[in-house]
Amino acid sequence: MKKLNMALAICVAMSMYSCTNKTEEKVETTEVKEVSTTTEEATEIVEGVIRKSSVEWTAYKTTEKVGVTGHFDVVLVKDAKEDGKTPQEVLEGANIIAIVPSLNSDQIDRDQKLKDILFGNMIDTKEIKGQLHFRDGKTYLNLTLNKASKEYEVKSTFENNVFTIDGTIDLLDFNASKALEALNQACLELHKGADGVSKTWSEVHIKGQVEFSEGFGK
Repeated sequence: MKKLNMALAICVAMSMYSCTNKTEEKVETTEVKEVSTTTEEATEIVEGVIRKSSVEWTAYKTTEKVGVTGHFDVVLVKDAKEDGKTPQEVLEGANIIAIVPSLNSDQIDRDQKLKDILFGNMIDTKEIKGQLHFRDGKTYLNLTLNKASKEYEVKSTFENNVFTIDGTIDLLDFNASKALEALNQACLELHKGADGVSKTWSEVHIKGQVEFSEGFGK
């Protein structure tokens, strides 16, 4: 089965917050692992089925819940069904792998903190793994992160040959409280709002889109 480039998240992205090189308080963490960069390329599309795909995520900081957006440059989808006649048939059971080192929020300093501090305080986080399922007219995304798994019901639509999912995940479902606290401490001043309280939200909104070929299903 060919692999195809699809940004469907997940994941988790699960999970990106505004954090740059401004003055910050130092934080002590235990043996934080550096997440290395990746040379893995996005995989090819499935000819005649998928044209392109994308994923966006929005995470939140401050008590006012200010959104910070980004994406993963490399998200792999394996085991998609090339002979499917609907998006659901193509994507049912597909294994989705978001490559953490490809995390991109358009700020290099912030990206490195997310990789080293947030994901560095988790286990086996070079990849975020997910799987799509469709049951009783509903769409489900099963995510695995930090050696924990959680299934979410997500909204899905298929319009103008574009299949879209969106929903909200919670990093606390993946035992990530230590990682979130470490990130919040590293970005203490930057995550303060008008009330002077520093807050890093555990919720992350995700939106993934897969554009199918013009002749798909015909």
